[in-house]
Amino acid sequence: MERCTIRAARVARFVLAGVCLLALAACTKNSVGGMTKATVMQNASAKLRASRAPMAEAVMDMAVAMEAPVPAPAAGSESGVKAGQERKIIYSGNLRLEVRNLGEAKEMVESWVKRYGGYISNSSESETSATITVNIPSASFAPAMEECGTFGRLKSKNIYTDDVTERFYDLSTRLSTRKVLLERLKAYLATAKTMQELLQIETKINDVTAELERMQGQMNRLSTQIDFSQISVYLELPVNQNGNGGFVLPSIRTAAREFVGDVARFFVAFGFVALKVVVFGVPCVLFLMLLFWLSLGKVGLLRRLFARIRAEK
Repeated sequence: MERCTIRAARVARFVLAGVCLLALAACTKNSVGGMTKATVMQNASAKLRASRAPMAEAVMDMAVAMEAPVPAPAAGSESGVKAGQERKIIYSGNLRLEVRNLGEAKEMVESWVKRYGGYISNSSESETSATITVNIPSASFAPAMEECGTFGRLKSKNIYTDDVTERFYDLSTRLSTRKVLLERLKAYLATAKTMQELLQIETKINDVTAELERMQGQMNRLSTQIDFSQISVYLELPVNQNGNGGFVLPSIRTAAREFVGDVARFFVAFGFVALKVVVFGVPCVLFLMLLFWLSLGKVGLLRRLFARIRAEK
């Protein structure tokens, strides 16, 4: 009986040990499987990041290029002009001339403009005067102004200058940066792998292209103003002279009409002033008279009050 009991205890121990071994094996398998899964996920994530690394770097480059500030002017340079840079100056001026014959003066101005290689950008005229706006190459601005001043009796002459050197080179640098950025974006567009990346890069390309066109227009206008100086020439005839060069006598009828008109305007203005005085002044005077009558006049309320106070004392 004791032997049977000992054998049963040994069998129970062997069974319990087997169960523990099976449980330990199952835990070990699950742990190894979990580590394998985590490793696989990490490897996949690393491959995904590696495949997207060039595009992320492109986006960063684009952001840096779009936000990069314009380099500051070199230390010691005057007005932001670096050594070796040519100054960019806009010249403009206007002339006021008194001429004997308006037609001949206009022909002289037209031939003067052609001789200096310029062009007329605007003109307007009346019976006794004309205004002509011309554009002359900046290299010939000074001699052109000097020569045009001899076409008649010079009444006024003004010259203006605007130094745009810093603005010109700043805009030129920004244009170069945007052109490089546009080429880089086009190269990145060919390597886009997803629709989202494609749309993002195309949007940035459109933005940079629009900005580039706007800055190019500014550069074209600025270059035109630098290369061609604008001169406004105002031509006028002497007083009482018509467009044919003849002297015009003052009109007595016109002078009399103007005199009568001035007198009529004076009396009309005087009538309005008198009307305002009557409308606003008379009520004010009547109100002041009423106050005087009530306080110091026949009624004498204020006078009686003072008398009563004096009698009580």
